[in-house]
Amino acid sequence: MEKRVFKKDDLICEEGSTGTEMYVIVKGSVRVFKTVNAEKITLSILKRNDFLGELCLLLSKPRTASVEAAEDTEVIVIRQKEFIDKVQQNPKFAVRMLTVMAERLVEAHQIISKLEGTKRSLEIMYKSGIKD
Repeated sequence: MEKRVFKKDDLICEEGSTGTEMYVIVKGSVRVFKTVNAEKITLSILKRNDFLGELCLLLSKPRTASVEAAEDTEVIVIRQKEFIDKVQQNPKFAVRMLTVMAERLVEAHQIISKLEGTKRSLEIMYKSGIKD
C-alpha cells in the first residue's frame, strides 16, 4: 500500500477509465461526480475513513464516476491483490465495506425511486391535462 497526496481540484480517477486500485481517505475530502451535458453533477462527498473505487476491483469494469479532491487530500492506495488479502485476513474490514456498500445501494434506490416517482407524476399530468 502506498500513500498519495492530491491538491484541491486534482482529478483522482475518471469515469470510464480502467481502475486497478481503490482509495481510502486518510485526510481531506473528495467529490464524486458524473458529467452530464458538460455539467458536473455531484453524487457524494466522501471524507476521512471513507473509501472509493472498490467496484473496479470487485467487478473489473470501468469506473462509474469521476472523483476529484474537494480540498488537499491524502489517500491510501490499495491494489486488487492487497484488497483481496485484506478482505481475507480482516473480517471487520470486509464487514465494514459490505455495510458501506449496502448503505450506498439504499441511497441509490431512494434517488431512483424519487426520480421515477417524479417521472410518473409528469406522465400522468401531461397525458391527461395538457395537449400539444
